[in-house]
Amino acid sequence: MCFLSSEHSFFVSLTANNSLMKKIFFFSLFFILVSFFFPSCHCKKKAATDTTNSEEVKKDFAADGYIKATVINYEVDGCTFLLLLEDGKKIEPTNLSADFRKDKLTVWIKYMAKKGGVSVCMAGQIVELSDIQLRK
Repeated sequence: MCFLSSEHSFFVSLTANNSLMKKIFFFSLFFILVSFFFPSCHCKKKAATDTTNSEEVKKDFAADGYIKATVINYEVDGCTFLLLLEDGKKIEPTNLSADFRKDKLTVWIKYMAKKGGVSVCMAGQIVELSDIQLRK
């Protein structure tokens, strides 16, 4: 009889473990499904928001004090890349990044004149760019 009661308790604990295993399985399945659902929704909303922000930025350049310019490869007496402004004035930026060193590239710029700046080129005023953006 003692053997029977221990056997009975074994089966009771086995069914209790089985119930616990089911709970763990369903909780894990729920967690996995939820973790896949939320990131996919978030990415779609973010992508839609990013396009509206870039459109707003395009419209605000002139209002924010940017000046239209064109990058030119000025290959005369030690010159490299200059910026040609709309009024025909040439300026020589000291900090034009390599990403913008392309001939006839249209850009929006903000700059400050550099006082006491000396250059071999002498084709335009020496300036330091505070910001530069592609113009489309």
